[in-house]
Amino acid sequence: MTATAQEDVTTERSAPAGLWFRLNPTLTRVRGYLSQPRWWLEIALIWVIYQTYSFVRNLGGKDSAPAFANGTAIEDLEKRLFIGIEQPVNHWVNENRWIADLSALHYHTLHWWVTIGVAVWLYWTNRPGYRRASLVLALTTLIALAGFYLIPTAPPRMYDGYHDVMAQTATWGWWETSGSPGPESMTNQFAAMPSLHCGWAIWAGLMIVLYARRPWVRVLGAVYPFTTFFVVVGTANHYILDIVAVAAVIAVAMVIVYAPWRQAAGAVLRRPAPADAPAPNAPSAPSIPAGRSEA
Repeated sequence: MTATAQEDVTTERSAPAGLWFRLNPTLTRVRGYLSQPRWWLEIALIWVIYQTYSFVRNLGGKDSAPAFANGTAIEDLEKRLFIGIEQPVNHWVNENRWIADLSALHYHTLHWWVTIGVAVWLYWTNRPGYRRASLVLALTTLIALAGFYLIPTAPPRMYDGYHDVMAQTATWGWWETSGSPGPESMTNQFAAMPSLHCGWAIWAGLMIVLYARRPWVRVLGAVYPFTTFFVVVGTANHYILDIVAVAAVIAVAMVIVYAPWRQAAGAVLRRPAPADAPAPNAPSAPSIPAGRSEA
């Protein structure tokens, strides 16, 4: 092969790489800009999630036949898998009034306040961690909303043989008789699959475990999702498979959001040292998250 031909082949092979390196500084600047919380971006995320939820809510809850069919199918599948424990757990909770009351209180309050509290804590103590965490939360919520639209599902409490624990404690005035944590006008009653209640709890627990410094706080973060699992099943608001489904959603969201940061960190570590400088000892790869917050 002549020198000219070899040069042409080399140029042709390096063109895509050259294009990537020409674009990479721009992508790096954009990523760097978006890696820090921006008030307009937070408002945009909230607006997109709210608009999507409103759209799904307005579409859902009008045709109950598919929702009850899907609920029955989930129950049948759980029986074949020997994981259909919703009814005995619900009956046990209903028979122990103080457990029923605490479960109802947990279901109504912690779903909102723990999620909001973890987000505010990260925002003030760990901005890079907050940026990644908020994107995971937003992506999880949007995927769950797609599930509500594609797979409308009646919760167990709507079937015979279950006790609607939340409705029985509605006289306290803290929640609607529908057994949902928000006003009935803003709630899709057939939004059981996947369990966004458990999705937010898993998210909050993961962020506490990843970013908190105090061991006892991380232990509380690890326990919190499991208390939510018990509560949503005990109050007959979700199936076991609702929890399994949202755990898979969280896993997908974590990979999508955290992988680019890990790849970027690896690229920095693989960057060669200047030729005229002594090669330093290779630093260890920074873990994700980048740091832990005071808690």
